[in-house]
Amino acid sequence: MAAPQTRPLKTRPPKARLLRLAATVNLSAVAATLLALWLLHPLFAPPPGIADPGARMAFWGRLALWPALVLCLTVGGVMVARARSVALNPIDDPESRLYRIAQRVLANTVEQTLIFLPALAALVAQMPLPDLGFARLAVALFVLGRLLFWAGYLIHPYVRAPGMAITLTVNLVVLGWAALLAVA
Repeated sequence: MAAPQTRPLKTRPPKARLLRLAATVNLSAVAATLLALWLLHPLFAPPPGIADPGARMAFWGRLALWPALVLCLTVGGVMVARARSVALNPIDDPESRLYRIAQRVLANTVEQTLIFLPALAALVAQMPLPDLGFARLAVALFVLGRLLFWAGYLIHPYVRAPGMAITLTVNLVVLGWAALLAVA
């Protein structure tokens, strides 16, 4: 009589589990961002005296300072990483992990900021005056997302996901709202 065959336990490979966890974390970050945008925006009042277009653009300029500051910090991060690396010649020398991370964070921050700032300008120019405080919250969440993306990348590439999810959610909401106002 033959020995009974045992079926191997079905286990997911570690990478599949990590991807599933990353998807769960991303969806949670998207949900938390959407909830924050929806529930917290009444707490962010618009500044007084910004009814005319010039004042609105001045308001946008003050808001645009913060993403620009984050972008400048990421440029500084690349400079620090290059100074700490033996890769003085970025074409021929091997790059350190820190330098590659700093470059990727900078590239992604440029891309996200290039979407965010014009969309924010369009939104600030068109949105009803009582809702203008939303722009402050959007900037705060955008900056938080970028900083979490950077910190997460330094820990592990998978850990950058919540910061990216926050940033992308804010970008899509701001861009979508501005587009709706433009066609309305």
